[in-house]
Amino acid sequence: MLALGGMRAWGAQADVEAGELAITHGPYLQAASETGMTIVWATNRNCVSRVEYGPAPDGPASTASAGHHGLIDANITLHRVSITGLEPGRTYYYRAISTEIVDFKAYKVTYGGTIRSADGRFTTLDAKKKQFSFVVLNDRHEKVKPLRTALDWIDWGTIDLAFLVGDMINDPMTEQQTFKGLIDPCVSFFAGRIPFILVRGNHETRGTAARGLMDYFPTDSQRYYHSMSHGGVRFIMLDGGEDKADTSPEYSGLVDFESYLKQETEWLRQEIQSEGFGKANLRVVMIHVPPTGMEDPKFIREKWVLDHWGPLFDKGKVDLVISGHTHQFEEIGPREGKNSYPILIGDTETVMRVDVSEGRMSVTVSGNDGTVRRGPVRQVKSR
Repeated sequence: MLALGGMRAWGAQADVEAGELAITHGPYLQAASETGMTIVWATNRNCVSRVEYGPAPDGPASTASAGHHGLIDANITLHRVSITGLEPGRTYYYRAISTEIVDFKAYKVTYGGTIRSADGRFTTLDAKKKQFSFVVLNDRHEKVKPLRTALDWIDWGTIDLAFLVGDMINDPMTEQQTFKGLIDPCVSFFAGRIPFILVRGNHETRGTAARGLMDYFPTDSQRYYHSMSHGGVRFIMLDGGEDKADTSPEYSGLVDFESYLKQETEWLRQEIQSEGFGKANLRVVMIHVPPTGMEDPKFIREKWVLDHWGPLFDKGKVDLVISGHTHQFEEIGPREGKNSYPILIGDTETVMRVDVSEGRMSVTVSGNDGTVRRGPVRQVKSR
């Protein structure tokens, strides 16, 4: 049933005739865990969708669909199907399937044609995996050409996860902006078989489409702050919100990050006491705004993060914080009275590759063309 094609056969079917039912974006992988994965894709017409999947490329296959309150999601163009009940560290094969809804009446629905994605595969996370690698990019601001250049040289066959640490989208205003500026390049190179995690940056909070961004980058918790475990590493994704105070005139009275960050702080307190956090060999925080403590009367967030979350990072013995935001690469070691953990800040052309093995991490920093700038910049071991 799911015979695999070539390595670049991920995503929408090519050469679709004008007006023909088509998968226009994706599929791509989100909300990865040890027991589940979410498949996301878009169609050019309203559809009802499902995913066929199984542990073997030629079947037999199981079927998953999405629904809420007893109703299967239908008559939509953006499709998100979560697969649950999977086994840790196992590879599964999948196909996204959408059937057009031509007419939707209360007691009669008229269906049109059906389209299927190219066959794909993914591997679930595994907290007990002995060694793996992940990559980190940040602050690309929809500069698609250099992003594609960077994604092209990465050896994706050796990568388990990709983290996009904020400001990858430059003030989202439309759906097409989100797809063309970020998702489509990721699908072209890896996102149909390797999940990526968007860590929200301050620019992703701006624009008319910002409030619906979670639809495109779902998490199991349906929050931008969440955690996951893989290969002995506990990843904590944090959302620092906007970089200025809520009262700043730029926000026109439409933000309340003060309340949001209080809720997030309480979640972080609980996270560092959780079983998954305690059992991990290494603990890595991903947050767009770095906890540098920079004092600026307008740009308040770097100091806020250090003052409010820094003590929790210390208490939880966080091993590494990876950030962006400043557009300048910086490696900050432990500082007495400030941070007991190292901080790596990526710039607008940075690709960080992190190799994890036996309670240690090795970080190599490269540019868009794959040239190693610093490597390895840091060797991190569990505290």
